[in-house]
This record gives sequence, structure tokens and C-alpha cells, in this order.
Amino acid sequence: MYRNIKSAVVGSINADLILQTERMPQSGESITGTSYGHANGGKGANQAIGLARLGTNTKMIGKVADDENGRRLIDNLKKNNVDVSCVATDGSQTGLAAIILDGEGKNRIIVYEGANAEITPSFAADSITDDLDLLLVQFETREETVISAVNKAIEKGITTVIDCGPAKQFALEKMQGATIISPNETETEALTGIYPESNDDILKASEILADRSKAKFVVLKLGERGCSVWDGNSLRIIPAYKGEVVDTTAAGDCFTAAMALEFIRSGDIHLACDVGNKAGCIAVGRMGADASMPTAEDILNFK
Repeated sequence: MYRNIKSAVVGSINADLILQTERMPQSGESITGTSYGHANGGKGANQAIGLARLGTNTKMIGKVADDENGRRLIDNLKKNNVDVSCVATDGSQTGLAAIILDGEGKNRIIVYEGANAEITPSFAADSITDDLDLLLVQFETREETVISAVNKAIEKGITTVIDCGPAKQFALEKMQGATIISPNETETEALTGIYPESNDDILKASEILADRSKAKFVVLKLGERGCSVWDGNSLRIIPAYKGEVVDTTAAGDCFTAAMALEFIRSGDIHLACDVGNKAGCIAVGRMGADASMPTAEDILNFK
């Protein structure tokens, strides 16, 4: 379905420590957890694997350390058919994310940047080659690195998708003319001061994001409500699909990867968001980050 698309991701590569508990502890409280485990993660690596699982030729641009976690993460990227020729291994310490997962499948995450913060703007930009069809970025690397990569891709006419996670203030004005900018609810509030609760809030926030970034489309990820699309003229809500929620950890990354590829394939942003919603629904029904990523066949067979 997406075999002829060549993609690249500039972003984070993390080792995940998953801590499961029936409920989140209160401040100063100690509780007994139910289980814990280790997984492969990082928004960048998740999206790269998400793209590769969907059949596209995918290159990861990032950095780890030459330590046990770094070697394991690179091996996992290779196992998932991701090109790691642009993953540097001279970082000070491989990134780590501690994920607390409650009995309802909701999570809270603490991210330790490590080597992800050491990707230089020049390294990222130099890795954006003319043969790419798609660039995905997130905000788990340094701001200047993201800006450098995005501007290089825009300059080359590459479809560019900005995933605005994690939530933080960001100089969107320094990246003008990306194809799609896509924050979730808390990320939208961090960037605009507006939490997208009502349709009026969604519209106001989308207009602000479009004005600041000059992106062609603003796609807000709205959790159980699905997503919204603003194209500069009209707002449309694309409803989510209902399914069992096991773990929400990589749902947004699955959504973004599938949405981006379907947009390149079809040129239809609304269809792309619907496909993204399908991918997200599949992901939340599975445990783990990269382990939850659907294939193109999963999406085609989704009902």
C-alpha cells in the first residue's frame, strides 16, 4: 500500500521502563505496583517503526550511546526494517522513558533525554536527502535540531509532518510552511493557551497554530473524540473508532505515521486522518510501544 514511499524520522530513541499499577500514587504516597517490564521506545523510533511496519522504506535519524540500551535499540530498529545508517552511537547516555501505566490503560511518562539532546542541527539537516518523500519530526530532541531538519525538508519540497509531542512551548514561527502540524490536547494548550474542549476552542487553537506555522493542515489529536482537521477554510471532526483500551503509550505515534503515509498516497487529508484513527485504535488494544504498531494489512482488515 505504501511501498513506494521513502520516509525519514528525526527524533528520539529511548529505552522504556514500564511500571504498571492499579492507580497513580498521590504526592508522598507509596503503593504496591502490579508488574514492571522493559520495552523499546522514543517517539522518533516509534514512528520510524510505525512507518516501516506499514511497508515504507524508512530511515531513522537520531543518536544513542554505545551502551547496552543503545545496542538493543539499534538491533530492534534493524529487526523492524528501519535503516539505521543515520543513527549515531557516540552519545553520552541512551535516552530513557519511565512510563507509569494505570489500571485503565492511561499513562504518565518521565523522559530522560540523554543522547537525544545531543543530535546537532547540522547532522539532522545533512541527513535530509533529495530522495525522501516524507519527513516526520517530534519535540523530544532539541528545538534547533527540529527546526533545522524541518526547514531543510521544506526547502527540498518534501512532505513534512510535525508531531508536537511532548507538550512544550516551541518557536513554530521558525518553521514556516510544513505540510501538517499535529499536536494532541495538552500539546495544543501548551502552544496556544487553549485547551481544545469545544468545537469553538478547536477552531481557535487551529487558527493560531496555522497562523504561527503557516502549515497547510492543522490536525489536532483529540483522544477518544478522534481528531480535527483545519485546512484554512473549514474545520472537520474525524471521529475515533471504539475498541478495548489496553495501553495508550504509542497510539499517537501510530496515528501520525499512518496519517502521513495515507496523505502521501491519496492526497486526501480527511481520509488520511481516518486511517490514522484506525491505526491508533489498533495500537491502544495492544501492550507496549513499538510492539503495538499495526501493519498495512491490519489497517485494511480493520472493522
